[in-house]
Amino acid sequence: MSTMPTTFGREILGMDVIDESGDKLGNLADFRLDSDSGEIVSLMVTIELDIDPALLPWPTVDGLISVPVGEVSGVGSSIQLAR
Repeated sequence: MSTMPTTFGREILGMDVIDESGDKLGNLADFRLDSDSGEIVSLMVTIELDIDPALLPWPTVDGLISVPVGEVSGVGSSIQLAR
């Protein structure tokens, strides 16, 4: 999944973010938009307390993990990551 429409954004705030093995990474706190297209380009995730953000492959921005939207494999009752 390379982009998400921004109208979808309000529906996903607060959802669980799950890694490929089914473990909860955290919750969607916010998202970043491409200023030209208006599309979501990254998910800003509040990670679980027992996860060390230094061990994750994504950068930390303002205390949140910035997960590129390309890492999302699906969205249903939770946000499923491909990695």
